[in-house]
Amino acid sequence: MKFSTGVPLAYHPGQERPLDMTIAAAEKIEALGFHAIYLGHHSFTPETADSSAPFTTLAAIAARTEKLRLGTGIYLAPLHHPVDVCEQVCTLDQISNGRAILGVAPGYRDYEYAGYEIPFEERGPRLNETIEVLRKAWATGRYDHSGRFFDIPDLTVHPMPVQSGGPPILVGGTSPPAIRRAAQQGDAWYSLPMETLPVVTELAAQYRAECARVGREPRIVLMREAWVAPSREAVEREWLDRALGFHKYYWEAGTEGDVHDPVLQRVASGERVDYETFARDRSIAGTPEFCIEELRRWHEAIGFDEINLMFLTNKHTANDALGGGGSAQEAMRLFAKEVMPEFA
Repeated sequence: MKFSTGVPLAYHPGQERPLDMTIAAAEKIEALGFHAIYLGHHSFTPETADSSAPFTTLAAIAARTEKLRLGTGIYLAPLHHPVDVCEQVCTLDQISNGRAILGVAPGYRDYEYAGYEIPFEERGPRLNETIEVLRKAWATGRYDHSGRFFDIPDLTVHPMPVQSGGPPILVGGTSPPAIRRAAQQGDAWYSLPMETLPVVTELAAQYRAECARVGREPRIVLMREAWVAPSREAVEREWLDRALGFHKYYWEAGTEGDVHDPVLQRVASGERVDYETFARDRSIAGTPEFCIEELRRWHEAIGFDEINLMFLTNKHTANDALGGGGSAQEAMRLFAKEVMPEFA
């Protein structure tokens, strides 16, 4: 299996290069042997550790890395014109010499669409059409598209991507339309981190069934919160409160995951659920030995191809954890040293 991780933005306003810590973290992630990094995307949302211009940030990281794949996880493509999306992705692919990955989803925050003056209810069909434009552009080198939302003349695609056929497109989401979109238009399904193992297992089965129906090869990128430390007590001390805060925030923001999950309901109410109850079937968080066992259990149930591990969850933890103090970077180092070799 391939191991990837997310890179949160650690802003240090007032410094000469306020994003240097994030770029340096990406360099260390590459040195540890991770397959890819994924950068989230939100507009008008400063409380998250996501970029409003992820391709620009990833281009800066591309200039300081050599092998690391660079992906959006996930990019709200319907907020932008497909030609702009195409040019941004192709430019990143050129700068990185073919390392770009495009992860897309429609999103769930209506104010982002209001800010771009796009009807919120159109986000799914707009994403479908955007992927259609990208596929045609990368296959032919021309746009020449007439659809429900976009009429694009027969114009040259420039620059073209380095990767033949274009960067892989990962499609995120857990709704039935999202699962169908991933199977019909994507190169992989990109799961969310909120649902428990039984729910993700069922969603993966639905995705595979749809892939079989349309004659496409399934591929799954599993997204999970993760932490590793020498002891269970250290994991609880370093990780649990961040993880609980992450889930509570996203529940309140509108992406609850499984709304019938009694543990998430307790977290949403503000209860400090204990580590064992919360982590079970939800996260890859524990000692190295525990993480190895959990990865095998999850892989046996889902058969994922790649796992994107979230060692950091939000803006409020990114600055201090990336800056040192033995938190996220130490967890990544220990994971790379003690866990990843078991799956080489």
